[in-house]
Amino acid sequence: MEIQSAVYSIIIVTLFMALLLVYINRKLVKFDPLSRPTGIVLLVIMYAQMIDNMVRSKTNEKVAKYLTPYIMTVAAYIFLANISGLFSLEPPTSNYSVTLALGAITCILIEVFSFICRGPKGYLKSWFEPFAPFVVMNLMSKFSTLLSLSLRLFGNIISGSILMTVIYSMLGNISKSIPFIGEFNIVGVAVAPVLHFYFDLFSGVMQAFIFITLTVSFIGKELPEEK
Repeated sequence: MEIQSAVYSIIIVTLFMALLLVYINRKLVKFDPLSRPTGIVLLVIMYAQMIDNMVRSKTNEKVAKYLTPYIMTVAAYIFLANISGLFSLEPPTSNYSVTLALGAITCILIEVFSFICRGPKGYLKSWFEPFAPFVVMNLMSKFSTLLSLSLRLFGNIISGSILMTVIYSMLGNISKSIPFIGEFNIVGVAVAPVLHFYFDLFSGVMQAFIFITLTVSFIGKELPEEK
């Protein structure tokens, strides 16, 4: 039975991230909180503060305490998954099962935080707002959130992969028309780095940012207004 190439990419990216987290943890454990942070410790602190500020601005302090670690982790994973194409891997996020799982986790968190903040009675009441027949529309809204998050990420990454494949093929045909070049795709070698910078690096960062922004916004929208 042939295993999909995306499965290998998922395993490699996951192992790499696990090793990276172990390395960062060791650095943080050894770090003296009274000293000035440098290197990887400084980057982690800046990253944590940036994510925490974003989460707090759209939710509240109680939710941010538990949500920030998840957002930090999922943002790092999506970023690493998106840029794995730079290392000749098939991006795990080009597999819909991966983006669907990420979207499902977000949808579960939306309901969990809504239940915790509203309480059982308030949470149940929210399903029937503004009036009882709207329970069907509210249910469809929950399902559309899952599709929106998963398909948006999947569609953007897979479209970039397809475009790069088409561009490589086109540039290869152009190279063949150049005398003495033969089968060597010299045009592709010259042009591809710029395209990879956009489709793999820039787009990878943007899609990770969009996913976590939507995640935090959807969760914040479900929280009751603080009085």
